[in-house]
Amino acid sequence: MDIAVSRCQTSSAGVDSPQASPARALTPSYEPTLHSVSQPLIGLALALSSVGAFGPLSALAAQEAETPARCTTGRISNVFVDNKSIFDVDDLEDGAIGWVYGLANGLHVRTNGGFIRREVLFDVGDCFDPMLLDESGRILRSYPFISRADVFAVEQADGTMHVVIDTQDQWSTQVDLGASFDDGFNLEVVDVTERNLLGRGILASGFLRTEKERRDRGVRFEFPRFFGTRLNTYGAVGETRDGNFLEVGADYPFVGEVGRFGARQLFRRRDELFPYALGADSEFSHVLLPMTDERAEFSVARRWGEPGRLTMLGVGIFREELSFAGGAGAAEVAVDNDFGNTSPAPTTFIEALRPQANPLSATRFNLLVGQRNLRFVRVRGLDALAGQQDVRLGSDIGLTLGRTVSFLSSDQPGRSIDNYSRLRLFLGHDPGSSYLFFNLAAEGRRRIGDPIGSDPWRDLIGEFDLYSYLKSTRVPGHTVFARVSGSGGWRMETPFQLTGGGRGGVRGYTEEDDPGGRRLLLTLEDRIFVGWPAPDLLDMGFTVFGDLGRVWPGDTPFGDDSGWRTAVGGGLRVGFPAGSRGLLRVDVAFPIGTDSSRSPIWRVTLQEQLGIITGFFDHQLDRSRRVSVGPDFFVTEVR
Repeated sequence: MDIAVSRCQTSSAGVDSPQASPARALTPSYEPTLHSVSQPLIGLALALSSVGAFGPLSALAAQEAETPARCTTGRISNVFVDNKSIFDVDDLEDGAIGWVYGLANGLHVRTNGGFIRREVLFDVGDCFDPMLLDESGRILRSYPFISRADVFAVEQADGTMHVVIDTQDQWSTQVDLGASFDDGFNLEVVDVTERNLLGRGILASGFLRTEKERRDRGVRFEFPRFFGTRLNTYGAVGETRDGNFLEVGADYPFVGEVGRFGARQLFRRRDELFPYALGADSEFSHVLLPMTDERAEFSVARRWGEPGRLTMLGVGIFREELSFAGGAGAAEVAVDNDFGNTSPAPTTFIEALRPQANPLSATRFNLLVGQRNLRFVRVRGLDALAGQQDVRLGSDIGLTLGRTVSFLSSDQPGRSIDNYSRLRLFLGHDPGSSYLFFNLAAEGRRRIGDPIGSDPWRDLIGEFDLYSYLKSTRVPGHTVFARVSGSGGWRMETPFQLTGGGRGGVRGYTEEDDPGGRRLLLTLEDRIFVGWPAPDLLDMGFTVFGDLGRVWPGDTPFGDDSGWRTAVGGGLRVGFPAGSRGLLRVDVAFPIGTDSSRSPIWRVTLQEQLGIITGFFDHQLDRSRRVSVGPDFFVTEVR
């Protein structure tokens, strides 16, 4: 008996029979067209009507042309899927808590073997290509409900290859009772989510989120591999504190590093309140500006080159509407973060908001250009305690150039004729046992038709992040994380504000502290992993950290110079099950210096807040970005 068959047959019932299945396509044979910007679902319907055009193509064009005589690396004769549940009970000792493993596996629905087979980039009869095995494993590990995925081959006596897909699930049902202790105990989230419904990667969620000014109540669904294609569809609907929200969309991402075609379509409409923090010196905590944000997009893109050196070119159309019912005069104020009991804003506050309460209406054609020179390595224990991460190394640059189309833009106040630009740069490097990552992003609008001599640039947003991880065999179990992050907005005509505290800022302060328009943050953190008390059940670790930051007022309403703020703290980090990428953090942070008399702040979070595992994401900048179009939105890994 060959090695591959022996390994699979000794596993539990999670092994698929080695039967051939139709090969999957990496690139569709249709090109959907945009029927109407105001009716974005029509494009999706046209795409789905062509699903039958997804023929049984091979993974790579080069592979399709190969004959048996030219397949020098050998052919894949069998594919085995060993899809384990949360715990691999065959490798664990029963002990006193053995029943816990069995209970967890019994309550969990394993990822369907057919779903896993459809995700990989090879099939029975294909030429063996180690790169496709690596890419397939990375695609599987990108799903949050799969904690581990190994794809390997065993050569057979006849020169063919048996490929084994060995996966282990992560707990996929989440009941999130999100709590914070920023200003006393606050139950901010009640969220019941199943990320892997029926073992087929379907996400179903019902939620009530009352976080600061936001009060969302609704449902969300995500369907990967829609109708057996690579198309991912999603939708969300519900109520906000100020009205309703609706979001529907479909993505056809570049599949790993070998996918050639990508497309994205979305429609989003949301009634919400933009919160301006007023700082500790005001009798009010916030000024709330009601607004309605509506967006629609359809973009397609194509890549050329070889994995590790890819050039992308894309085009798209984007429609945005930003409106303010009642203008700045509709603003209200809240006291002590009580957003359910507000009153009309004073005149001085209304006047301060007017420069950023400008309606915006535009339809743009976009050109997308990108160059991606990346390789991927698997590293254990950077942001996760003991779980492995796929880390990007190399460079990735993307540029978006947009131009307003006047005849497609409505003739109303706020109609903007402009050129839009967006640049994003990523660099990753591994000098020895360390890892360095740099991210830079900038965007803005250049208005057309402004008087000569005036500055036409508006809504300029910029950010940079420098992350470093230091690991040493001399100090096992320790990962030293450091970051320097800066962000800001200039000449903003739409709502914008940053603050210095919160989970991603100086953690000894609340998110309402130190409002302004430009910000600099520094962090040093030692993440310590220990192998007890139950290493087969969960990962346990601790952390100590220090934060330093400052906010400058810029030209943002209610901004001020905070001076340098400092905080130190520590906490507990727990990963469940053992080896997973997710974790629970319980932290306490103490402000020091002039504010050392302030009470410490406790926080409980269900994910790592700082690090590459969550991408370079700043939610305060994201809420002010009017355009979300760029080459980086077509890829599968988190940004």
